[in-house]
Amino acid sequence: MTTPNLAYQDILVSVSGGKTSLFMAHELKRKLGHACNMKFVFANTGEEWEETLIFMDRCDREWSLNCVWVEAEVHPEDGVGTTHKIVTFETASRNGEPFERVISKYGIPNKSFPHCTRELKFRPIHSYIRSLGWTNYLTAIGIRADEPKRINPKAQESHILYPLVDWLPTSKGLVNDWWEDQPFNLDIQPHQGNCKWCWKKSLKKLVRIAKETPDVFDFPARMEREYASVGAWKEGMPHKRTFFREFRSTKDILGIAEILDMPRTLNFEDQDDGCSESCEAQEAGSRT
Repeated sequence: MTTPNLAYQDILVSVSGGKTSLFMAHELKRKLGHACNMKFVFANTGEEWEETLIFMDRCDREWSLNCVWVEAEVHPEDGVGTTHKIVTFETASRNGEPFERVISKYGIPNKSFPHCTRELKFRPIHSYIRSLGWTNYLTAIGIRADEPKRINPKAQESHILYPLVDWLPTSKGLVNDWWEDQPFNLDIQPHQGNCKWCWKKSLKKLVRIAKETPDVFDFPARMEREYASVGAWKEGMPHKRTFFREFRSTKDILGIAEILDMPRTLNFEDQDDGCSESCEAQEAGSRT
């Protein structure tokens, strides 16, 4: 890793709980921890796999990251944006509570209304950093050199750094090889990702998850029952929102899983479907 000249800079290191972002955190702490003021932050949505939370917690303890865990604090008043509350591994939500708070105000997120990363990750993380009095800081995001489509085109003006693109060009294979040499690893399968049922996953991945662990769809099914009419509407869309692509509902995903013979009908090779292993807390434009 070529060490950049970032002495005395304040750097927010956004960690998603996935293998890539925590590999980045390890390398930044090892290479730049002595020269920069770093703050590691993880935003919990309440719909991560338990294995992701365990992995996040162990990395934090093993490497002394002193990572701060935050969750979205949603304010029902119009014009008042999402802030944060601090939690721990022990107190972090496991039943989608932060997600439901966001949905109750902004509606169900989907391809037409992709606000979940903004409200559940980006705004809580930067709300916490602003609470420290930080104003002029850089944000390190765990996107690799083999993921060029995920890079924010306004990265420079948004003060975003991609260490695994610019300083230590990294591929998924390199990250996986590195973790194979470590004494512990993330105990989930590649198709599972961090968010259990993320609407950005391909239909194939969603159907596989629905076959393996159908109970993880209990939360999105309840959200569609209780909040389908909340939020804005766009022409050409059904008046009741659903999560998944092509206006599919949770019931549709579970129904497809019931009728398809997964081993013969679907090919579950690893795919680049827009979700990858995590949603990163980056957004074009200002930090506010």
